[in-house]
Amino acid sequence: MMSISVLNPPKAAAILQQLDSGGTLEVKWNAETNTPSKITGNLSQPTNHSPEWIAYEFLKKSRTLYGLRDPEHTMKVVEVERHPDKINVHYQHLLFGTPVWEDKLVIEISNQGVIQRIEGTIHPHLEKQLFNRPMHSAITKKQAIQTAIAAAQSEIANKPIAEYYYLPTRPGVPLIYIVRLQYINSNQSTTTLIHSLTGRIIEQ
Repeated sequence: MMSISVLNPPKAAAILQQLDSGGTLEVKWNAETNTPSKITGNLSQPTNHSPEWIAYEFLKKSRTLYGLRDPEHTMKVVEVERHPDKINVHYQHLLFGTPVWEDKLVIEISNQGVIQRIEGTIHPHLEKQLFNRPMHSAITKKQAIQTAIAAAQSEIANKPIAEYYYLPTRPGVPLIYIVRLQYINSNQSTTTLIHSLTGRIIEQ
């Protein structure tokens, strides 16, 4: 019998009922994102297809559950982790081709090709929040790096690199720079989030 940790929307419940779980399905619901944070059970039939194919087929079947328009374009395989008894396919959520900060899924598949666990965080329908238009930066990567260095507590050890991300936890889903700094004579490092329009530090 399907077990769901919290009450989730009826539409999502209907989709979950369609999964081939054999009565083993268990779901933990993320109330903040309104998407599952963890699904376990026998979630697919055995198959000899590749892990990537199996995982993408599941995402296409359950895309409404995660608020994904087109999983093959918005979910990118970043790693296939192989163990003696299972394979983990790691996905990064993309918005207009740009990574979404901390939006990731891991799909665990048995050696028989059966999906047994999906875990992670996905913020749904982000395209709608941006009116289906990507954002553009008002500052350069060099300026973002200079801002992060100016806020650093000591001399840095590496050459910083700024990377684009969308930040789904702030209103408007802003486009941001992520700048990572490693300090000299220290094991400490910082990750600085900089708003790409205002150039201000959001978080460090």
